[in-house]
Amino acid sequence: MAAKPHKPWVLFGKEMRRLRVELGLSQAELGKRIRVSGAMVGHLERAVRIPNREQVDALEAVFATNGDLLRRWSETMKTRSVPDWFQNALATEGQAELICQYQSILVPGLLQTERYAEVLMRSWQPRATEEKIEQLVRTRTGRLPNLLEQRPTLWFVVDEVVVTRPIGSLRVMADQLEHIAALADSGSIRFQVLPQRMLHPGLCPPFRIMFLRDERAVVFVEHALGDVARSDSREVSQMRTLFGSMQADALPPAESVRRIREIGKEMAA
Repeated sequence: MAAKPHKPWVLFGKEMRRLRVELGLSQAELGKRIRVSGAMVGHLERAVRIPNREQVDALEAVFATNGDLLRRWSETMKTRSVPDWFQNALATEGQAELICQYQSILVPGLLQTERYAEVLMRSWQPRATEEKIEQLVRTRTGRLPNLLEQRPTLWFVVDEVVVTRPIGSLRVMADQLEHIAALADSGSIRFQVLPQRMLHPGLCPPFRIMFLRDERAVVFVEHALGDVARSDSREVSQMRTLFGSMQADALPPAESVRRIREIGKEMAA
């Protein structure tokens, strides 16, 4: 089934296509200039994928719109069905060459399937319209394909409860676990499980460390109302050491994948 466009981004995609055609570029030619595939250019033009800040900056350089395209992007970001605090995380995510994420409660957002994400969104926003739920789910699940175009290293460590606690039905959870295993098998991500039987350094709030292409690093620590971003070098170093300790205590990646497949089979039985 063809992916549906993100409605707030349709006008942006049309303007992007108009500018490309005006320059006489094919999707593949434009893709080479902004360092994405021609298929991704098509996705952006059809609003199937949402552009990140780095892609918009590259488009600005090609189209020479004197900041107009960036203004359109910024305005559209403000109208999307995502919290304001998350817009900063999304923009930073697109500039990362390495993302290290620890999650103690839920499957990391980047790895969630549509059905898993939908269960969460309906639980968090019981009064939301069907359209808003759909937008939230598609925004969340559309992030990973877009991010993988940039070829960052994605490393996840989760507490074992993340993969053993059913979210939605057992079928939903089994499919979610297989999705993670398939991503790990493909080499798209590294995924490790911290055994529940042991005391480990992961008894703390979820967090992400994003190492950016310009050699900066940003830590996002989650709380009930969003994320707190920190970029102080000492704090980043402290969190990097903490993540390294978690990696050391967790099951190795291959064993972690075997473990989640075992759990998934039990849930699907």
